[in-house]
Amino acid sequence: MDPRAWIAPYLALWIALAFLPIPASDLDNVFWPSAKVALDGHPLLVYLVRQNGYPNANGPVSLIPLTAVGLVVRALGWLDAPYPRRAAAFVLFSVFVLLMARESLAAVERLRGNRIDGLPRLLSYATFGMAPPIWLSIVGYGHIEQPIEVWFLLIAVRWMDRNWIFRSGIAFGLAVLSRSSAVLLAIPLALASLGRSPAVAARLFAAVAMTGAAGILPFYLADKADVSFSLFTYRGGLPVGPGSIWSLTSDGALAPLVQHWDIAAVVAAAVATNLWLATRRGGLSEARLFAAMSLTSASFALLAKTVWPYYLFEVFVLATIWVAGTWRQEDGIARLVVAPITISTLAIVADVTSPYGGLAPAPAQVEGVAMFFLLGLLMVWTIWEAGRMASAPRASFAADSSSPMRNPSPLQPRE
Repeated sequence: MDPRAWIAPYLALWIALAFLPIPASDLDNVFWPSAKVALDGHPLLVYLVRQNGYPNANGPVSLIPLTAVGLVVRALGWLDAPYPRRAAAFVLFSVFVLLMARESLAAVERLRGNRIDGLPRLLSYATFGMAPPIWLSIVGYGHIEQPIEVWFLLIAVRWMDRNWIFRSGIAFGLAVLSRSSAVLLAIPLALASLGRSPAVAARLFAAVAMTGAAGILPFYLADKADVSFSLFTYRGGLPVGPGSIWSLTSDGALAPLVQHWDIAAVVAAAVATNLWLATRRGGLSEARLFAAMSLTSASFALLAKTVWPYYLFEVFVLATIWVAGTWRQEDGIARLVVAPITISTLAIVADVTSPYGGLAPAPAQVEGVAMFFLLGLLMVWTIWEAGRMASAPRASFAADSSSPMRNPSPLQPRE
């Protein structure tokens, strides 16, 4: 069955979802007001927007397509009509979900060394395009930047695999300009590029720095105070919130320290897990790199001072690519589904027990401990599985790669 036959129904589904009586999300409260500033002729002042003190805390990339669709919406007289305006945005950004799904499937095929056809191909697209973390992020919370972020991230990994280092750095820079927390993924990419040589790492991050500067500097020069607050200082002032293990400290002496330095724990966890995988035999092969990136994203969801369901978006996509790309029939079906099902379940539970969920909010400490324990178990399993899998030289970023689909599967028996 050709997945392309389902594109029109898929887009229609997104339109229908836009008319559900869901509460106003960050799309309505932050992204659309920022786009309106650009539509009013002030594209460099989009960081003026505040919603109850909450700014647009991500880079400007997602505002470019949103402003473009805003031109159409305004011409149709829908700019102040919440449901039609939301439908137009959903249709546009569902295209980025499809692009992300296509790039995800391509990554799985590279890891497996063969093309996936027939019903498995359709199911793969459905997994990456319709899983609960995707719906919760975009429909529930309005975080239209996440599919763009992950799409650029996957392009960066593919271009690194092809030894297009400077292009890879540009793509990763665009991922960071889409969603600020993507900067954490510099840790596994740095280790993977250093596995080739320091010169490769230098070229990669020179491109990242140039892209980031080109994307932010015009906004910074036009509105230094608001850009600094939105992108650099705002998060540090937020209190410890729901869904986090740090909620146990909310009434104690550690609370001020956690409030400002939770990111240090996130970085420490990400560095430790990445270094451990990078020092296994075979280094950060492309397969192991996806495991490392999923662990990095999971470190943020594990140890951030507030954990929202959409924080699991990146974890879901990257972990699913890793398990699907490295799965073999003899592993059993449980290994194939444990990560995507666990992450989806965590996202749903986090949503329904959040202050904005359909159920009474769970006590912050209970939810935080449960999320920490279950996500931590999944991370330990990922570290174990990825660490004991040896990798053939073809899959390693330590050597140049040509066309991955013309090479044998990079998987080898586990150690």
